[in-house]
Order: sequence, then C-alpha cells, then structure tokens
Amino acid sequence: WDLGAFGLQVPTELGGLGLSNTQYTRLVEIVGAHDLGVGITLGAHQSIGFKGILLFGTEAQKAKYLPRVTDKEYAAFCLTEPSSGSDA
Repeated sequence: WDLGAFGLQVPTELGGLGLSNTQYTRLVEIVGAHDLGVGITLGAHQSIGFKGILLFGTEAQKAKYLPRVTDKEYAAFCLTEPSSGSDA
C-alpha cells in the first residue's frame, strides 16, 4: 500500500498514480518478472477488480470506490455461481 501500487491506474485526483496503460503494463511486467504472484495480484486488482468503475462508473461511484481501492481495500470481481454461468 505504501508505494501506491494498488492505485497505479487510478487518477491522481482520486489518490492514485494515474499511470497510462503503457506505463502500467511496463511496471507490472517488471514486477512480475521478479515475483509473478505480486504481478498477478496487481494486474487482477486493476484489470478485473476496479476497471469497470474506472471506465464506466458514475462520478459518484468513482469518488466513493477508487480512493478506497488505492490504499485501503482490495477490489474483487464476481465471476459466476456453481449452478449457472461458466462455473469457472
């Protein structure tokens, strides 16, 4: 949390680092080369975790959730239920 790694793509006005896709990809590639688990955690948190809010959320949703996933909470993504969907 201290390095701001969980808010790499969160806009700076919401407490993140505001990295572009290219900057984010390069950084996660370097991190993943040294520790794949950390690279995957950072990638999942920012791609399927909060990306929907970042791209399609209302301004109120962005203001409520993005600062929290930057330095206080993990983002999650619900994929399926055993009785329906992809059963992944």
